[in-house]
Amino acid sequence: MSLTFFKMDEFTCGCGCGRNEIDPGFVAILDKIRMTYYDRPLIVTSGYRCPEWDEKVGGKGNHPTGSAADLLVSKGMNMYDFMQACFAMGIPRVVVYRGKPHVHVDMVADKPKGVFVL
Repeated sequence: MSLTFFKMDEFTCGCGCGRNEIDPGFVAILDKIRMTYYDRPLIVTSGYRCPEWDEKVGGKGNHPTGSAADLLVSKGMNMYDFMQACFAMGIPRVVVYRGKPHVHVDMVADKPKGVFVL
């Protein structure tokens, strides 16, 4: 798979175990969002998480599926535009955390779809 902006190793589990079971199709969608809609850097703060790491950091099970990521959105960019780009490219869920600089995006089918502010 050819990516323009992301490298697959950016999505490796952050605990140091070396596992990376991120869905390449999901990463390709993020890459296309970056290329097509959002001409600013998107920094991966968390991609795939092994179940043990996800539990330790208080996750709710989306990252271990390989279809979720936390991204740092560039300062000065319109968050609404970013969310619209996600929806246009088929990412059904965007979670914005109050007081945190990143957003969560995922393709998890059995979770509510839309924008959520936590």
